[in-house]
Amino acid sequence: MVLENFRGIDGPREIVFAERGVTLVEGPNEAGKSSIAEALRLVRDFKASSQAADVRAVRPTHVQADPRVEVELRTGPYHLVYAKTFGRKGTTQLTVHTPTAESHTGDAAHDRASAIFAETVDAELWRALHLVQGQPLDQPVLADLEPLHLALAERDAGEGAEVHADLLARVEAEYLTYFTATGRPTGEYARLRESLDTAIEQERQARAEVESVMRLVERHERLRLRRDDLDGELADQRKEAQNLRDRSDALDQLRDECREARQVAHGAEQSALAARRAQQRRAELLEEFAAAQEALALAEQTADIARGELAKLESAPMPDDPDGAIDQAREALDDAAARLDAARAESEWRRAHERLERAHEAVRQLNEASESLASHTVTADVLTALVDAHTAWRTAEARSLTGAPQILVERLGETVPVLDGVAMEGDTAQIAALRPTVVELPDGVRITVSPDAQIAERADDAEAAQQDYRRLLAQAGVTDLDDARERAARRDEARRQVDAAAAALRAVLDGATEAELAAEVAALSQRRTQVDDVPETAEARAGYEVAKQRYEQVVRDSQLARQERARRAALAQALRERVASADADVVQARARCERAALVLEAARAEASDEEVEAGLARADEAHAQALATVEALDRDLREHGADQIAADLATAEEVLGSTERRAQQLAEELVGVDAQLELLGRDGLQDAANRAAEKVADLERRWASLDARARAARRLHQTLSDHAQKARQRYVRPFREAIVDLGRTVFGEGFDVEISDELAIVSRTLDGRTVPFGSLSGGAREQLGVLGRIATARLVSEESGAPVVLDDALGYADPIRRQRMMATLHRVAREGATQIIVLTCEPGRFDRLAPDAYVRLEA
Repeated sequence: MVLENFRGIDGPREIVFAERGVTLVEGPNEAGKSSIAEALRLVRDFKASSQAADVRAVRPTHVQADPRVEVELRTGPYHLVYAKTFGRKGTTQLTVHTPTAESHTGDAAHDRASAIFAETVDAELWRALHLVQGQPLDQPVLADLEPLHLALAERDAGEGAEVHADLLARVEAEYLTYFTATGRPTGEYARLRESLDTAIEQERQARAEVESVMRLVERHERLRLRRDDLDGELADQRKEAQNLRDRSDALDQLRDECREARQVAHGAEQSALAARRAQQRRAELLEEFAAAQEALALAEQTADIARGELAKLESAPMPDDPDGAIDQAREALDDAAARLDAARAESEWRRAHERLERAHEAVRQLNEASESLASHTVTADVLTALVDAHTAWRTAEARSLTGAPQILVERLGETVPVLDGVAMEGDTAQIAALRPTVVELPDGVRITVSPDAQIAERADDAEAAQQDYRRLLAQAGVTDLDDARERAARRDEARRQVDAAAAALRAVLDGATEAELAAEVAALSQRRTQVDDVPETAEARAGYEVAKQRYEQVVRDSQLARQERARRAALAQALRERVASADADVVQARARCERAALVLEAARAEASDEEVEAGLARADEAHAQALATVEALDRDLREHGADQIAADLATAEEVLGSTERRAQQLAEELVGVDAQLELLGRDGLQDAANRAAEKVADLERRWASLDARARAARRLHQTLSDHAQKARQRYVRPFREAIVDLGRTVFGEGFDVEISDELAIVSRTLDGRTVPFGSLSGGAREQLGVLGRIATARLVSEESGAPVVLDDALGYADPIRRQRMMATLHRVAREGATQIIVLTCEPGRFDRLAPDAYVRLEA
């Protein structure tokens, strides 16, 4: 691909992709990575002269120039070069190298390229294999990809697994002329059904109106006959009612006498009631007077009892006041407490004084140990440095001797050899020549031995290491390494003594300071001088416990005494209140008795008890005589049947009124029915019903023909859809196997997925735990989306396939999963059948990927 003046890309920029395997395109933001995928889309889908918004969006804003895209590619059997310069006068060039050489320009080039793409590349497959930047968590839509269906069908090898897209499309189009996608009638089919239903309803209404007229005629006849029958009934009922009225009028005088007798009986009854109330009132007055006398006697008896109990209580002796005994017990307890405090103070002073003495001794031992520690300067760090320096010196010395020439000098005569200017002692000497070494025989010979340069350098290193070792010995003030070890051991011993003394001091002080401990001893010393004759702590504690028990016993006894005094005081107060209450009750009872006597005396002044009883007897007798008169008159009325005649007359008049009302209603209904029949007779309802029936017959003939075609289309559509659904279900197994094959490299052997009929991932199972796709983490969904695209590309044949484009992918993956995804991409790339283009702005994200081609874009 060559891009020029495309968005932020200025001069021609060439990108070469690996024809098989992985191409990694890396660069910062705004470097043109996403423009690669966009350029492939525009050069394929838009003419060079197009002014579409997508084309205008890639025009550079910083220069006045037209965007240019040139691609060289292989698709199916074609190898071609396709170039476009987008503008109002855009140019298009197409050069086909294989299988047959072709050359086109302008719209002819665009049309020929479009035909080649349509022949060799499925557009939906191309879009599905392109993971767009900013949408990394979406699953590709794979259900309608015909190349994928063909690939899965070949793998499944089931009967009828081939895809008939054209046939399905034609059947779908025919089906949609009669039904909507949801199966509801539409178009002419729906309109004709609606027209037929409307016509049938209109015919039904017309027939109903004709039948309604017939029912009106029948109703008119029934109403007329019923009216004639009611006229005869009315005449008979009027005659019977008049006869009953005449008989009832003949008994009216007897009824009047009976009413007057009832009024007299009612008056006698009221008089008898008044006499009975007077008699009851006299009895109540007698009962009230007797009750008042009884209440007075009871109140006087209660008052006498209360006075006796109060006198008995007041004569009983009262317990003594306990305050004096409490004061004496309190003084004894305070004295015992003072002696106990003095004993405790003495004991505490002794313990604190002994503790202070131990602290002084611990401080002395700590000071001595600290002075000893300060006198030993060879620390562990100094000893370690000396050991390291000694080891370095000996190691460098051994290295310098390795490979160094050895000089053996033996004196054979009287002449003394000279070694580096020093006369040799003894008859034999052996030295290592670490530097140029001179052996001389005075007035005889001089021999110079020069070692290798590396040996001399190692000798210099050994000498420098020796000097460092000696310098450290001087700084530490020791003669050698053994002396340093001995002094370090003595320092360690002094350190242990310091630690032991410090620990002893901390144990004695127990968080306090020596000054605080001394102050505590001084304070305790002042306390112990305030009390003479200090007892032992145990003796003082025993005396205190005895005084305390005595004091508590006195307090308890005093509480009981107070409670008894309080109880007797409360009881005396209660008895006094009872006496006062009883006296008040006596006064009230005496007043009540006097009132009852006065009322009874006043009532007897009006009428004696005997007169009240006689008046009640006379009233009862008069009431009985009046009731007998009423009974005799009622008997006469019953003998003449007065009640029956009255009831029959009321019934006859009620029936007559009801019959007259029904006759009036029948007359009104007949008038209404006559008016309706007159109006409906003018509308020609029968003719309208005939015309509606003819319209229904015509529409039913048209509907039968159209409905047969619609049902046939629906039957064929359903059959083919079921077949396609079964085919899609057979596709699920090989597609799932392809996903699982790739996914186990990323997620492990416990990985599995559930695939829907639409070839979408429904859920992921990992080590027995199943999680719906929508509930997975962002990283897991992104990785499954990438695996779905790669699996699709692997399944589709090389001739009908398309490249997988991953634009800024795997941003959600953790390092381990990202590394495994790199292994998966590498595995697919090594198969050599899939082209994968990876676009990224983060180089570290794909550092474990070994691409077949690498492109670095600079902003």
